[in-house]
Amino acid sequence: MENHDHQLRQSGAQVDRVLEQVVAVTYRCLLRELASGFAHELNQPLAAIAAYAEGAATLLRRDPTQAGKAVEIVEEITRQALRAGDAIQRVRGNVRPLPVNRAAAPCNEIIRDMLPLIEPLAQHHGIRLIVDLSSPLPQVQGDSLRLQGLLLFLFRNAVDAVSELPAGRRRVTIATTSDEACVELAVTDSGAGVPDEAAREMFRPFFTTKPEGTGLGLAVCRTIAVEHGGELRFSNLPEGGARFWARIPRIDAVQRNS
Repeated sequence: MENHDHQLRQSGAQVDRVLEQVVAVTYRCLLRELASGFAHELNQPLAAIAAYAEGAATLLRRDPTQAGKAVEIVEEITRQALRAGDAIQRVRGNVRPLPVNRAAAPCNEIIRDMLPLIEPLAQHHGIRLIVDLSSPLPQVQGDSLRLQGLLLFLFRNAVDAVSELPAGRRRVTIATTSDEACVELAVTDSGAGVPDEAAREMFRPFFTTKPEGTGLGLAVCRTIAVEHGGELRFSNLPEGGARFWARIPRIDAVQRNS
């Protein structure tokens, strides 16, 4: 028992290290998204402030009865508004995403490499783990570390989804498939599914329904998929549970279209 607990702790620590690495390389991408949204929201009102302030200063200059001090105040408003706009652009420019280390990546091998970490965690939580890998599976062009992180985040999400179920109903499936354009990596759980109100927000950074959650897992997964020219999708299943899957372009499909 002590040896099993030690192995489980080691597996959990390795999962945490991989996730930390993935968060490190995608954190700046998330910051860039936030900075872009921040800049979009503030640039327009700041531009309006600058325009109105400049217009007011022009009117005051034309009216000799107005005190010169008023002109100085309005001109200062203009300078400060433009200064704030420049600061936002500097923030936006400083959070450029780190490059993706693209190489031929076999998704099935990535999953098999992660199974020594995933299987003990599934066993510890009383989860029946099903691995259904399509073979042969075309390769994708991507960053294996980030794709490992995507898989681990989706698996962790599935574990949370089934953790409150009776032990015999806890089931998580990891599967791969492909079509003419993409390889799909999917994680399906037997939980309660995603409520409608959460479905609208769950890919947004920092949104979470968990008391101890960070709200970064699914946002990071989506960022990783988009970095690889793909997308992250989800659907609630008729029989219950949810399926999350990433679609990543196949290398041969990219070459045909280039």
